[in-house]
Amino acid sequence: MTIELTIQITHLSLIVKMMFWADEMEKAYYAEFGDVILFDATFRTNKYRMVFVPFTAIDHHKKSVTVGSGLLSNESIESYSWLLKAFLKTHGKEPTLVLTDQDAAIKQAVENVFRNSRHRLYDLFTNTDFRKRFSKFVWDINIKPDVFEVKWGLLMKEFNLEDTRWFKDMFTIRDSWIPGYFSDIPMCGLMKTTSRSESMNSFFNTYSESGNLLLNFMMNYDTAIQKQRNTQRELDRASKKASYKMQASKVYTSTLFFEVQKEIYKACFFFTYSYVGIEDGWEVYIVQHNNSKSDFKNEFKVILLVFFMKNVIIFIYCHTPNPEWRKHSGVDDFT
Repeated sequence: MTIELTIQITHLSLIVKMMFWADEMEKAYYAEFGDVILFDATFRTNKYRMVFVPFTAIDHHKKSVTVGSGLLSNESIESYSWLLKAFLKTHGKEPTLVLTDQDAAIKQAVENVFRNSRHRLYDLFTNTDFRKRFSKFVWDINIKPDVFEVKWGLLMKEFNLEDTRWFKDMFTIRDSWIPGYFSDIPMCGLMKTTSRSESMNSFFNTYSESGNLLLNFMMNYDTAIQKQRNTQRELDRASKKASYKMQASKVYTSTLFFEVQKEIYKACFFFTYSYVGIEDGWEVYIVQHNNSKSDFKNEFKVILLVFFMKNVIIFIYCHTPNPEWRKHSGVDDFT
């Protein structure tokens, strides 16, 4: 397996200051699933106290996959900018959306390097009781910005928080962390909390220790990555073996199929159908969205449904699903 490695070394002492690497599989993952990435630098995993920075995307099983990693000797704007430039050089394109914490150096580096990407903060309410009250609309990816702003104002008034500095600041940067402001980006709702970041930290920590030499760290890293990829292979096999009665199951992975199934069930309450006629033994119906007051944001309003009564076969003609959600992703050739 070929690995692309970028290193910065001090000229006098020959000490490694920064490095970024991604193998062919990680580059394939980014090409397929790299619209939305998360990166975090919250722990040190080696003897030299270098900061480990994994870049994470979400695959078609809604699982975290690593699309590159870096080691930094410090957490300055310059270091993060260097890392993101190395990332961009390796992958050749910017992500559509970048999720990070509120670190000022990371924020500035993202603005410096990913000029065409949108930047969002992950879940800011993870450690507060207030999150429970907000969850019904704060994390609703289908809520419209103007509706969110009205509901926010009502809750601030209800809880007497209108003059609280923290909430005022968070409202000011609402377009950086509220999913409703990112609803036009596919998959962004799957990465709405710090749980994804914390999960990856825990995952890599399982295979590393703070006193490791860099050689030991890289060996442990490889073990962790192989574990991650083995999990995806097992899920791919499970998806191929699954037997469902719906057309959607031939397109989506097992994980995403159940998400789609929920949406289809909910959609039954917002659609009407009309009979078109019989063509070559097939009954044809038009299914149409009919709730003008809902926050329905899909690209299609009308779909064509063809029903063959004799063999109970149904075909639904609508837009092709997001490529990242398909059962057969572009990384199949590598597994």
